[in-house]
Amino acid sequence: MRTTALALCCLMLATPLAGCFDSLRSGDGVFDEPEPLRINHIQVLGTHNSYHIKPFGPTIRAYDYTHEPLDVQAGEFGVRQFELDVWWDPRGQLYVYHNQYDFRSNCATFEDCLTTLLTWSNENPNHVPLMIWVEPKEWVRSSTDETVVVELQEMLDKIETEIGQWWPRDKTITPDDVKGDAATLREAVTTNGWPLLDDSRGKAMFILLAEDEVREAYVETFPGLNGSLMFTMNDEASETAAFYSETDPIGMGSEITRLVEEGYIVRSRADDAEDGEADNNDTARRNAAFAVGAHSISTDYPAKVDGIDYWVQVPNGPVACNPVTAPPGCTAERISVAS
Repeated sequence: MRTTALALCCLMLATPLAGCFDSLRSGDGVFDEPEPLRINHIQVLGTHNSYHIKPFGPTIRAYDYTHEPLDVQAGEFGVRQFELDVWWDPRGQLYVYHNQYDFRSNCATFEDCLTTLLTWSNENPNHVPLMIWVEPKEWVRSSTDETVVVELQEMLDKIETEIGQWWPRDKTITPDDVKGDAATLREAVTTNGWPLLDDSRGKAMFILLAEDEVREAYVETFPGLNGSLMFTMNDEASETAAFYSETDPIGMGSEITRLVEEGYIVRSRADDAEDGEADNNDTARRNAAFAVGAHSISTDYPAKVDGIDYWVQVPNGPVACNPVTAPPGCTAERISVAS
């Protein structure tokens, strides 16, 4: 009787596992290891103007939202993509705020922002890589005066210097790290693939959120992005192509999916305070951003706010398998270890 009961117990335990084993068995009956997960196999939550605090008193709708401190966003809301607007003071300081009318910030300087995120990162060393988008603000674009060009270059140099100063190199994923032995960064991401996810935990990637003259000035300093700490964006014709920011996942949905399928990392947006998604609880843009495979979906509402029903979470998150790029073996358990 005892032998029969033991055999029945073993059979009951084995039955639910059979499907799991079958999914790992190749055609010749040999069990295969699941495909390794890479940085571009996941989908994460991001915040737009991550530093932002609404102004005192009455204000326009575009400015009427507030973000919690960066470490609260990371720890309580699962945010893994941040956006910082950086203003350069010729006296040597980098400040983080929106503009002169909308200047309140939960981290006043670039140093403050990076230090806050680094402290959280060190306390949570197994998180998936952070994506930190850095947007240089307010340099005189309408002039070709040599002084303006020098000031732009000094601003970019200062941003590069402070990233190196306030974020450890061994916790930074750089273009050189991704490129490896490939001839170009574009070739690396579209052919060889991004670094393995497990090798990238506890680290951050910095992306220059700028086009045209600003991007060109940065690449002029770092041809091919060799030796740089930041990636650049939105130039598929360039050998440095790796990241894209496409903020309209409805109108640009097929283009986002194409870029994602080809190996690029794409940031999109779920909402814009002044566009009314939050006020109307309109989830179409949010849902489209997740469905088309954007790697990070940026929002002004990463958590519930009094009086507003709308907010954004990653389905099956806080970090999820990307619906376009994730291999069949991607599971929540594989990516969510201290994600």
